Amino acid sequence: MKKRTLRVHAHAKINLYLNVLGKRDDGYHELETIFHSVALHDDVIIREHNANEIVVRCEHPGVPHDTRNLAYRAAQCLSDAIGGIGGVVIDIHKRIPVAAGLAGGSANAAAVLHGINQLFALGFTQNELMRMGTRLGADVPFCLHGGAAFGRGIGDVLTPLPALPDIPLLLLNPGIAVSTANIFKNLNFFLTNAEKCSIIIETVVKKGDIVGLGKNLYNLLEAPAFSMYPEIAALKTELATQTACHGALMSGSGATVFGLMKDIAAAQRSASLFKNNLPFCTTTATSSVGVSID
Repeated sequence: MKKRTLRVHAHAKINLYLNVLGKRDDGYHELETIFHSVALHDDVIIREHNANEIVVRCEHPGVPHDTRNLAYRAAQCLSDAIGGIGGVVIDIHKRIPVAAGLAGGSANAAAVLHGINQLFALGFTQNELMRMGTRLGADVPFCLHGGAAFGRGIGDVLTPLPALPDIPLLLLNPGIAVSTANIFKNLNFFLTNAEKCSIIIETVVKKGDIVGLGKNLYNLLEAPAFSMYPEIAALKTELATQTACHGALMSGSGATVFGLMKDIAAAQRSASLFKNNLPFCTTTATSSVGVSID
């Protein structure tokens, strides 16, 4: 009997807005953020397996194959929830850079939750999968949700927003290993700029004022990140000053910066200026989905 196989696209995310309100009693930070999915994605191929085990495979040297991997833990979470799913092999083909502020690991976990639920016809609802995702990582619920959303809590309490239609993006990463813990440790809460939030939500809801959106992009984590890693600040400045860039921002805790570009041709022209000097440079666009089955 032929074993069942499923290929899932696991989409990256960017943050159009990110504010930190303070530290919670559980040690996490209270956030306000506006997430948006992008077309850039990893491929996660899920197969039935004869042996009663979870196997994760990935050629990227920075991706673990054991319980440190969120995709592994996602499969284990589903297995525990139903008393065992048998064997499964998960092959991850990386396009999203690792530890880059784009939720690559969370996207893979979301793809596994979504994919195994479909492959084995487990019957979990989207909301049930998102609740499981919260136990795995703060970005996993959004990666399942996809499109655009306003996030509260640790980023897991989501209010849907209309997705922006195919806005061209340029993503750049200088290849710096950013310490998220150190960035949060060096936060200055007096730098908050919360009025940007309502402006951005309004432009997202209206689906059109990309120039206005570009002018109001905001990430509180840029201040400590730029202080610790001035290369990221320099990269953002260089991207923001491209004539076809409506605005640039660091995503999450970095080190990836993204630019909202006038059109895809302009994005490709700008990419040609960066690609020979950076380990990661790609053009993409906003997406209305976080996970999708090929």
